[in-house]
Amino acid sequence: MTRLNRMNQALANRTFVKVIAGIENFDTHHVMGVVAAAEAAGAHAVDIAADAALIRTVKESTSLAVFVSATEPAKLIAAAEAGADVLELGNFDAMYARGEEPTAEQILGWTREVKAAVGDNLPLCVTVSGRLPLNVQLDLATQLQAAGADLIQAEGVMGNVEIVDTHSALTAITSALANAAEIAKAVEMPVFVAGGITPANAAFAVGAGACGVGVGRAVSKLATVAEMEAVAKGVVTSLANVRAAAPSLALA
Repeated sequence: MTRLNRMNQALANRTFVKVIAGIENFDTHHVMGVVAAAEAAGAHAVDIAADAALIRTVKESTSLAVFVSATEPAKLIAAAEAGADVLELGNFDAMYARGEEPTAEQILGWTREVKAAVGDNLPLCVTVSGRLPLNVQLDLATQLQAAGADLIQAEGVMGNVEIVDTHSALTAITSALANAAEIAKAVEMPVFVAGGITPANAAFAVGAGACGVGVGRAVSKLATVAEMEAVAKGVVTSLANVRAAAPSLALA
């Protein structure tokens, strides 16, 4: 089974897990640790920064689908040439950190630019900014589908910014799940959730109608590969248990 076939099967089963190394993480040693942990944990994809050398190194070392993330269309187009399996427009953490808020019009325009360049040669995942009003998110999601996007990553009002306390964590995951639930009803393509995901709450994404999750800092912030693997495995197991307990829900 190819890496994309395995990814698509997980999306269909609503057990998809993507481990996010970071859109601005160019530390090859650290990224490779995240990748090793994700593979050992049974995840289906990793998400890395748009750097040609990093893409090649990761592709040579893993059987997982390799998402490459950027907010600039030119970087995604270059990533396609470097061997990315899936292009991801987003997430927007770096923009949020600079005080920038991408508009729906910008996100749609960037999507169209990438699709015009790469066509249907590679799947395109687009993050719908959780900071947009929900009605705008829903309208954007339907327009992204019409523009040829293949996957949507839903996020909460905090995006994927650093979670500093329990209240912030609850805010992040609650809003992300609410957004995902509504977006999943509005489009026919797979929708997954990122932002505040942990082993304790990952299963709620499936209940909200998502096909899986993207887990970032809960894994990448840890010091050792063993620790990262344990958390990633917890997320993978959580979604697998939901499918085992309620297959009709997982396949609906």
